[in-house]
Amino acid sequence: MQKSRGNQRSNMSLLFTRSSSLGPRGIRQKKRLRNKVVGFTLVLLQIIVSIVFMWLLLGLDVIPTKYIAMLIIVMVLITAYNIASQFSKAHIWGKILAFFMSIILFTGSVYVYKTGSMLGMISGSDTQTSYCSIIVLNTDAANKISDTKDYSFGYNSSVDKVTSESAISQINSDLAKTLTTSTYKDWDSLVKALYNGTVKVIVLNETYRPDVATIFKDFKDKTKVIGTIKVETKVDKASVKNIITKPFAIYIGGTNEYGTVSSSGLNDVNIIATFNPENRQILLVTTPRDYFIDIYTLSEKGIKKDKLTHAGNFGMDASLTTLANLYGIDIDYYLRVNFTGAMGIVDALGGIDINSEVAFTTHHDTSIIKYNFTVGLNANCNGDKTLAFCRERMNFPDGDNQRGRNQTFAIQGILAKAKSPAILTNYASVMDSIAGFFMTSMPKDTITAILKDTLNDSTAWNVQMYSVNAFDGPKMRSNLYPNEPTLQEMSVTYPDYDSINTAKELMSKIRNGDVFNVEEYLGSKTKSPTVAQ
Repeated sequence: MQKSRGNQRSNMSLLFTRSSSLGPRGIRQKKRLRNKVVGFTLVLLQIIVSIVFMWLLLGLDVIPTKYIAMLIIVMVLITAYNIASQFSKAHIWGKILAFFMSIILFTGSVYVYKTGSMLGMISGSDTQTSYCSIIVLNTDAANKISDTKDYSFGYNSSVDKVTSESAISQINSDLAKTLTTSTYKDWDSLVKALYNGTVKVIVLNETYRPDVATIFKDFKDKTKVIGTIKVETKVDKASVKNIITKPFAIYIGGTNEYGTVSSSGLNDVNIIATFNPENRQILLVTTPRDYFIDIYTLSEKGIKKDKLTHAGNFGMDASLTTLANLYGIDIDYYLRVNFTGAMGIVDALGGIDINSEVAFTTHHDTSIIKYNFTVGLNANCNGDKTLAFCRERMNFPDGDNQRGRNQTFAIQGILAKAKSPAILTNYASVMDSIAGFFMTSMPKDTITAILKDTLNDSTAWNVQMYSVNAFDGPKMRSNLYPNEPTLQEMSVTYPDYDSINTAKELMSKIRNGDVFNVEEYLGSKTKSPTVAQ
């Protein structure tokens, strides 16, 4: 023991001795000692990074056990070699390998951490978040909410009662005072009350600002926001089921908003994705946003006929329930994405290739830039061009019907690019583009279980698509917002119930485990569209 300690002290002394004071033998010994110190330091760094990487990877719970075991064995063997090599002439290779392993594992740790953070941010949303602006006239002296404690407040009790009253309740608590409030049945009377001084403050859920701005072109210039109240309300969490062996369905809602995604607002994209994990089949069914159907608001407004897109104003659960009743199915989860998220993920992937059924140029109402699309493959579409492809309807003879099909083609393009090597080089950017701009009711454990099963079984998913049709018809007055001037005569489309029944049939085939091609299956049938009554 004493001899070992003496050697250690001697080695340390030699390591810090100037080479100029050493003989040839001492210089060689010092060099060998320095090489060992550098080598073991690199190996120690590799071991530390390895432990961090495995801790993060096991916590994420995405990689199948057999791959985890293989990875651990490989890492242990490499570490053992790197250690042993420091006592041989191959020490330089051990150092190089330890250095590069540390870099690879550190990069992997960053990727795993970003994945876990992203899943935590978008998953298991059991609250509906809204942001209510507290608004006064531009000429008002108030600059913060506390300045309005003696003001009269107004809000729209017809459209946004629960959220507005929750915001007012928070202000009451903060100011330790009960505010004077007045209710109005529509945006027109509410804003006019602010303009003429009947109330001095109004509460506006930012989801509905576009509606107000449509009625009052001068609203932005004549008013100012003096504060914002975040309102969170509990929603029913989706049922938990074994998604590895049992079929399940997800409602995908795409909102026309930019910035951070919220759980309420108009849905321009309405897709039901039915999965059968046992035979790797997916069916995407698109429903036109202007479908005039029974809307299940899940609120005091009850069930009323209106445009499908208006269901989103009452939260994702309202849209999910509306479509579940239209097709007579159970929908297990929802996924919501906004314009920012859609463009961000496409740009993060370096653009996508989109197959188009028709040649067209986008309308000026769709995008500022005019994009040209040809029949067949349209390569390297960036986020803005992809969004324009998904939004265009004005230049199609069948309008919303073609738009719905285009949205599924864009999803196919995203899935294809996500399965390519581009996902590796752009992984961090893809994760950043998803976080904050996507949200889902699917629990994190369920998402990781799907990912783990996909990695465990290399069988590719067979993605099939179907879009239900719509008929043009007379304009209708909104039953959800009967007092809104802009919705007195709104453009709607009427369901083709024959195509809806076909969609039901296709969904049933997926759930029952049938393996088929939609086009071939439909080609074997004779159809005669029936006009909705």
